[in-house]
Amino acid sequence: MVLLPSRRPPVRRGIAALALAALMSATVTLPAATAASAAGSVAAVGSAAGGSVTALTPRTANVKVTLVSVLTKDMAKNAPKVDLKAAAAAVSEAGTYWNRMSAGRLSLTITRTIANRKTAASSSNNFPVIMDTVAKEIGWTAGSNTVLVIFIPRKDVIVYGASGNLGAGWSAGPTSGRILMPYTSGFTGPVMAHEFGHIFGLGHANSLQCSNGRADVPRGNGVFKDPKCVSRSYGDSTDLMGVSQFAMPQINARLFEYGGFGRGNEILDLGTPGTAKTVTLKPWAGTAAGRAAKFRDPVSKEVYYLQYRSSVGYDAATAVDGNRGVQILKADLNESESLLLPPSTKAFPGWYATNHAWQAGSTFTTHSGSRVRIDAVTTDSATVTVSAPPELIPPADAIDAKAAAAKLGAPKAALETGLRDFGAKRTFERGTVVWSPASGIRVTGGAIRGSWVRYGSQDGTLGYPVTDEIRGLRNGGAAQTFQRGSIHWSPTTGARVTLGAVRSLWARLGYENGAFGYPVTDEIRGLRNGGVRQDFERGTIFWSPGTGAHASNGAIRSLYLARGAQAGYFGYPVSDEIRGLAGGGVQQLFERGAIVYSPQAGAFASIGAIRSAWLKAGAQNGRLGYPTSNEYASGGGTVSQNFQGGRIVYSSAGARIVYHQSALQPAR
Repeated sequence: MVLLPSRRPPVRRGIAALALAALMSATVTLPAATAASAAGSVAAVGSAAGGSVTALTPRTANVKVTLVSVLTKDMAKNAPKVDLKAAAAAVSEAGTYWNRMSAGRLSLTITRTIANRKTAASSSNNFPVIMDTVAKEIGWTAGSNTVLVIFIPRKDVIVYGASGNLGAGWSAGPTSGRILMPYTSGFTGPVMAHEFGHIFGLGHANSLQCSNGRADVPRGNGVFKDPKCVSRSYGDSTDLMGVSQFAMPQINARLFEYGGFGRGNEILDLGTPGTAKTVTLKPWAGTAAGRAAKFRDPVSKEVYYLQYRSSVGYDAATAVDGNRGVQILKADLNESESLLLPPSTKAFPGWYATNHAWQAGSTFTTHSGSRVRIDAVTTDSATVTVSAPPELIPPADAIDAKAAAAKLGAPKAALETGLRDFGAKRTFERGTVVWSPASGIRVTGGAIRGSWVRYGSQDGTLGYPVTDEIRGLRNGGAAQTFQRGSIHWSPTTGARVTLGAVRSLWARLGYENGAFGYPVTDEIRGLRNGGVRQDFERGTIFWSPGTGAHASNGAIRSLYLARGAQAGYFGYPVSDEIRGLAGGGVQQLFERGAIVYSPQAGAFASIGAIRSAWLKAGAQNGRLGYPTSNEYASGGGTVSQNFQGGRIVYSSAGARIVYHQSALQPAR
């Protein structure tokens, strides 16, 4: 099917012949009697998970076309009739195209022409209604090598209630079906050829679109494993089965092989690369044998196709500028459709891309690590080198051996490849073995694995594990280190994640063996100014972008929490606890003030003008000694704070010190 957009897209340099239509989905629900033959005879070879080369059996047929123009019951009396001569020319043009694609085995012959047939159908009916009505009225039935082509007096075709379509096809077998077309136009020939592509069992030529820009994506259970990636329908604007245009580009190598076209020698099979293999590609729209190539990724088993788009033959109008060069394709989620893997998978504006080909000096890497290097692109050829570095191939036997040594039990799933950074994993009855080239083979299980999974597994904050579980820690605990953090578990605290600067400070404090013990929470995010806190058995670590990570525990922490912690007056700590003060005292500095502790008096806040006066008087080393109270209202608009050797009174006139008469210099 083809969709006519509401506005004409801009004509781009070098592709002035491009039309203004984008192709819609051509998937249709077939009658029960014909549904089984929608894709033609299918021979499946290999894995159905994307590594297969699923292909239609090569066909030889002279397809008999019944060409009908109709006068619908809603047609205005003065409305123009369909130009049946132009319609016949479009069928002929499509026939020439598919005869070339099939190496002369397929041809189209108009054996019956019916002009201006009155029909009970309306042009506004959905396309299956018009097809069924007209077929019954003229006595046409689906059969081997027969196609019904109907033209209606309307500028578009209605497809399940949607207007703006330039055509619709309904396959009833490998070389049989029905096509509905609107008035003839400059699009009619290419659209007709496109719809015959569906008759011959082909889906659409799509392109990979990823908001994160990744070059390739693994798939499983009928979906892409990266939710940021989608198949952009009709996104290959260099292919007949992609976006509609005045030109009729060559179908790509993936669809070519899937449809059983050509002589069978056009695509060189490189097999499964190990050591580097270099191959020269000739223009795909040419006629040379071995002009394209394919290889099977040794990890994912997916088959990738390499072709050189050059402005010759059917590609003359479209393989220009950034669309001239090497293209890399594979099967889409629907095996009858192709998926172009362009140099940029970010969304492109409008209907037509101008950068669908890889150029000399660039390298494409599959999601499993195989590489395609574009060595050279000349006027008549392109040279590429395909390699699969052995260090990127998951060591399947070693992964199973690791599971056996860890007594994980029987495997519950096959080895899953294509993970981030070329990783792989296999799940067993009592745990999972995870591998990546950078992190090695590691076992994850139990509560630690559960926490890792909640954080996004290898795709998340922690990355891959770089150790196995480390057992025998204090109080029966265990830990596992990851690329960007660690998880610690104990029977009383559960599994907790530590990251970044908080983790680094906790490490300096001695991990679980230090003063803070095990973490009792994960990081608590979303605090003021983008801050973070994490609670431990005997303390808390606070972090903010402006202050860094600092630890707080004991009586100082209790007062700090009581005063609202980072959200209160004090703000974030700007130091750790400062120990070794006079008389065994401790203090901690905050964005606005300090908390000062002494064994004799406890912990008290030290802030504002009173704090400034205390510091000027020598702080804990002066005659005042340590604070013995927090600030309090002392009447007459004054605020006071008590100390071991006196008090400081603050008023609008400033701060004044009142010493006890018996105050002595504190012991040092």
